[in-house]
Amino acid sequence: MKNLIFVITLIVASANADAEHHATLRAEFESLQFLLGSCWEGEFPDGIRTDRHCFESVYDGKHLRDRHVVKGGASLYQGETIYSWSVDVNKITYVYWNSLGGVSTGTATPGDGQIAFPDESYVGSNGETVTISSVWENITDDSYDSLIVETFRDGDTKERRVRYQKRPLD
Repeated sequence: MKNLIFVITLIVASANADAEHHATLRAEFESLQFLLGSCWEGEFPDGIRTDRHCFESVYDGKHLRDRHVVKGGASLYQGETIYSWSVDVNKITYVYWNSLGGVSTGTATPGDGQIAFPDESYVGSNGETVTISSVWENITDDSYDSLIVETFRDGDTKERRVRYQKRPLD
């Protein structure tokens, strides 16, 4: 009998976790809904590194979590973003932190099949700041492009484009 109760508990917990991953997000996140409940993987232009983002609902769709891992570099790089709706600025806002100790905050502006992330202020663990702007463009139900432009304190810029393909949620 104890085994049966344990199995039923596991099934219910699994169903609840799966429902949370596939929950509907709050209305303000409509432009991000296609990401929910899946991972998205892309190859960097260098052909060596890959970036994998996995999106899940937090607190019944009131927030969205994006966990990502970059493999193929000198060391494993990881980060996590929590997207929230800010009534103060009437926009999607986010906080990002990574395995290097860096943190950034910014806003996301949806429009016409794209999501713009203008002028994110990233501060590395060494105190160095970089301004990052990016645009995600929804290409198909199973892919999106990300264009990222980094502007460094000395005025130099670095740009990269990555096509992400939909993958099952980890």
